[in-house]
Amino acid sequence: MENKQDGRLERGRARRELLLDAAVAVIAVGGSGTLTHRAVAAEAGVSLASATYHFPSADELRRAAFDHAGSRIGLAFRALVEAHLTQPERLPELTGAHARTLVGAARQDTVAVYEMILASTHDENLRPVIQELDGHLADLLTGYVGDRSTALIVASSIQGVILSHIARGDSADPDAVCSAVTALVRRFAAPSN
Repeated sequence: MENKQDGRLERGRARRELLLDAAVAVIAVGGSGTLTHRAVAAEAGVSLASATYHFPSADELRRAAFDHAGSRIGLAFRALVEAHLTQPERLPELTGAHARTLVGAARQDTVAVYEMILASTHDENLRPVIQELDGHLADLLTGYVGDRSTALIVASSIQGVILSHIARGDSADPDAVCSAVTALVRRFAAPSN
């Protein structure tokens, strides 16, 4: 009986992941206003009942989708930085390379995160997720720039560069984003770096 239950739990986690991926896709294509249980179920190819079972309210679905996309973006950057902890002088290039990924291969997650950031102006339930994402990015930058306050400024500036490029649509040049973010982070290096 225990193996049967474990199988159900694993299928439930897989279904939840499928629904969250679908929610991110819905947001990235149509904006946060298009995120509904019905749209997510259709994108995932599952029943509406499955979507509402895993996410009983629209607010839970919205917050979970935001957290899902933001976590993938943040965890990828954290892994990149942690893999090079012994080379802090490489942080500008690593940050630039990650920014390139955000407007390229991870564009869907990035668009969804920015859509949800804008949605938070009307939905205070999303604001803690934004603060958490900003804090994680600042944590990764603090050692290089010298203090948390400066790291938060740099993090916001990086987000602005990425948003500006994403808003250009297909004309966004990932290499230009990489260069801009690399130069930006380098300008804020603490004197010891």
